[in-house]
Amino acid sequence: MISERALIERLAASAAVRAGVALGIGDDAAVLSGDPAMVVTQDVLVDGVHFRRATASLGDIGHKAIAVNLSDVAAMGAAPIALFIGLVLPDPEQLTTADIDELYAGMESLAGVHGATIAGGDTTTGPALILAVTAVGRMASGVAPVRRTGATAGDLLCVTGSVGAAAAGVLVLDDPALAAGVAQAAALRDAARRPTPRVGAGQHLAAAGVTAMLDCSDGLALDALRLSRASGVIVELDLADIPIARGVAEVAANATRDADLLAATGGEDYELIVTVAPQRLDAARRELEVPLTPIGRVVAGAPTLRVMRAGEAVSLSSLGWEHPVGDAERR
Repeated sequence: MISERALIERLAASAAVRAGVALGIGDDAAVLSGDPAMVVTQDVLVDGVHFRRATASLGDIGHKAIAVNLSDVAAMGAAPIALFIGLVLPDPEQLTTADIDELYAGMESLAGVHGATIAGGDTTTGPALILAVTAVGRMASGVAPVRRTGATAGDLLCVTGSVGAAAAGVLVLDDPALAAGVAQAAALRDAARRPTPRVGAGQHLAAAGVTAMLDCSDGLALDALRLSRASGVIVELDLADIPIARGVAEVAANATRDADLLAATGGEDYELIVTVAPQRLDAARRELEVPLTPIGRVVAGAPTLRVMRAGEAVSLSSLGWEHPVGDAERR
């Protein structure tokens, strides 16, 4: 078994970057040369790995397929303009034309919110429902794509919005008893099934001059480590400063879990992890559609993630969810 990170590094080493491409494999999206620059990304969602039809409607699945791609476009600071859908359909007895209509309605609804056009794709049949979505975005004139590589010592580590809702929502979907006494249970389930990509926030933060950015999909801690490795710096994450979504603490208590650890490692939040110079924090926050919360700092040194809680080092058994190749159910 090879990890996703090792596989990506292997593929990147074998794929030359040629004329017309400014940035190839290794960030939230590739960057095509030009002014303004274009960004392109693709995510594949597989039934039984990235979603489960027992806990998500086809509209939910369509929404999520678009959301995860728009989140990658947002992480570069671009505005989405086009989407291309590769659709693998299982046995027709498992998926009717009405089901396909519902799936596409979920995609079209979110695409429309962000002004993106579903402009093409391909369809075929196969052993399971699979959606391979390619998203294309455009940077604002004069604004460069924000990469994972720009964090420097002295920067603040920040996150948009709040985290933990999707992870708590998955727990509730898997075991409804964990929703007992949780007023936000429905919102948590929605966070797991229909994530919100921070498209406007990504564009704002890119224009405000943040130094690095990536989306928080596989876990706040794991993605912070990825930022550390890409930028060649130490990233310190303080669990006490994480903005935890409402209802997460109650679900975590019902599940005998630590709320801050669930929020830090659960994943599927699709918030943006950002580094910014302290003197630019106010500008980055100004007119931003969601909160931007400092949760740590960037320190010079060999790349690693330091997880702290109230000044004490915390050792995590898992930082998040890293895709193993050919294995493991995700949602």
